[in-house]
Amino acid sequence: MFRLPDAARSWAVLIGTAHYSHPDGPADVPAITNNVLDFRDVLIEGQPGAFAPERSITVLDPCQPKDLGLPLLNAAEAAEDVLLVYYSGHGLIGSKKGELYLALAQTEQRMPSMTACSLDVVREAIQASPARVRVLILDCCFSGRAVTGGLSASDPPVAEQLDIAGVHILVSSPPNSPSRFEEGKRHTAFTGELLRALRNGVEGAGPEGVSLGALFPHLRLALRSRGWPEPQQCGTDTAAHLILSRPRTPRPVGSGDRPGPGVPPGRPTTNPTGPVTERERLHSLLEAGRRLGQGGHARSAASELGNVLDEMTQLLGCEDPDTLAGRIEYAQWLGAAGQVREALDLSTTAVSALTRTLGPDSRATLVGRAQLAHWTGEAGQPTEAARLTGEVVTDLERVLGPDDRETLLGRGRLAHWIGTSGDTASAARLTDVLVTDFHRVLGAEDRDTLVGRINHAQWTGRTGQTRHAVRLLDTLVPDLYWLLGADDLHTLIGRARLGQWTGLSGSPKGARGLYAAVVPDLSRVAGRDARETLLARSQYAHWTGEAGDPGEAIALFRQLLDDLDWILGEQDAVTLVNRARLAHWTGADGDVRAAVRTFHEVLPQLRHVLGADHPEVRANEALLARWRRRADRRLRSEILFGRGRRTADRRRLGQWSNG
Repeated sequence: MFRLPDAARSWAVLIGTAHYSHPDGPADVPAITNNVLDFRDVLIEGQPGAFAPERSITVLDPCQPKDLGLPLLNAAEAAEDVLLVYYSGHGLIGSKKGELYLALAQTEQRMPSMTACSLDVVREAIQASPARVRVLILDCCFSGRAVTGGLSASDPPVAEQLDIAGVHILVSSPPNSPSRFEEGKRHTAFTGELLRALRNGVEGAGPEGVSLGALFPHLRLALRSRGWPEPQQCGTDTAAHLILSRPRTPRPVGSGDRPGPGVPPGRPTTNPTGPVTERERLHSLLEAGRRLGQGGHARSAASELGNVLDEMTQLLGCEDPDTLAGRIEYAQWLGAAGQVREALDLSTTAVSALTRTLGPDSRATLVGRAQLAHWTGEAGQPTEAARLTGEVVTDLERVLGPDDRETLLGRGRLAHWIGTSGDTASAARLTDVLVTDFHRVLGAEDRDTLVGRINHAQWTGRTGQTRHAVRLLDTLVPDLYWLLGADDLHTLIGRARLGQWTGLSGSPKGARGLYAAVVPDLSRVAGRDARETLLARSQYAHWTGEAGDPGEAIALFRQLLDDLDWILGEQDAVTLVNRARLAHWTGADGDVRAAVRTFHEVLPQLRHVLGADHPEVRANEALLARWRRRADRRLRSEILFGRGRRTADRRRLGQWSNG
């Protein structure tokens, strides 16, 4: 009964107008860009996704009706199974017939009929499509007019004009009501709830995913409970059984795995089982994806190259050395995109297969073991990661030699996990020696040498030598700039680390200035959702507070947490740590009651995720104790007598306290 689209015969057209250029145009809504891009990610997520990436079109900030009309018409004509059309932006009402217009980038509010796109354009494209199921989703003001019509009865609503089997319409608001968005939120109200439901599932939905029929009752209840406009829908039973996205669960490991970008250096090429030209083509595509990941786009790299690895499995076989090595690389980018547990599971099975197929001393097997150790640490076991990495480094030195690049990189990973386990002095010492060896073996201008210097500065600062860390980075950042380029990811990481240690060495205003400059550059180069960008945004918010502006720090943390909840999840350690930081600055801004309550909410979750002895947990326990002392003093009369009698009881409390 329930089914997913046939990805090879289905198309999705996702349209959003976030920015408006005309002086008489509607107000900008930046969240609409996220609406469109994240909706596409949800549709194509999975292995394979419900919709194919190449058949999931985004149209952002169209200027003229043809800018959205032509891509829509082409997709509508090509779709044979499912056609999904989504629009997010301002909705405008025609002055004569009360018809609905979709705002465009150059729309003038006083002339929607001439400068906006009539909903008839969308209706005609949908109506002409041969697709078995057609879905229209509108997130705009007055979108209910597509379902029930408006104040005028001159024209029937779009729903009546599309009154044919297999059509489903879902809209964000009633015919005469605006839709909602909150400043600083990642998504608008309706689309945010829609995407969370599709990605995370809803109560009552089956394991296959959330059908259109199950989606609407959930949206109506969730949005109504928040006081937001109630969505509306109409559709046939056939469309109601359609599922738009796959459940967000890891794919079972096996012959149909979607490994990720790239293969380790020196990948094996013995025993080829497919055409050489095909193998070389796949290698080239994998290497391109690896570069994409190294540029900071881990999610994109994994998504794009998963299809290539599917091809490798089909053409070369699931036990082929290149396929197995590719699975190790997939684990790397999958974990870098935030799916650490999945990366650990995939690394475990891949290393077992590599050991069986190529032997324990194969380069690919050793690289796989190093990756397995890494994701063991990222999954919350740094001491075990240090042990596993130490064993790998010993074998790398024996098999490949002490000066092999992979051996040197393994020593860097070992230093990292030793430091993360608590021995920062040893990590600083090991990275200092390692930088010397990088210089000797690879040269001063090699990327790994420069990255080693970044790591050495970081561990130096963590030993308490903050000023020395600043000096190291102050020398390093110009080298990164000239050797790698201003927009290289590691150059930007070096600038961010300089901001961190500048603040910790006693200059919060200097740190704030450095982060204010590097965050936009990281967002532009690596992407707003990249790990390094998110970390830099957290630091920027923190040093904004330390520089004396707790109100602005709170606003920055709230915007960041909205993104972290979507990208990493509410229970991710990074999300929880930033919730605790928001609690701290909430107290610093004067609301000690809210600060204490938030700390009490987040600390049990932090203990569960990180462990009771983790330094971050200990630090936040100390902050909670600090804010509890302040709250107990400031709210003493309320605590003892309740809120209703604060004024009178405060006077009596003072007399009682004085004996």
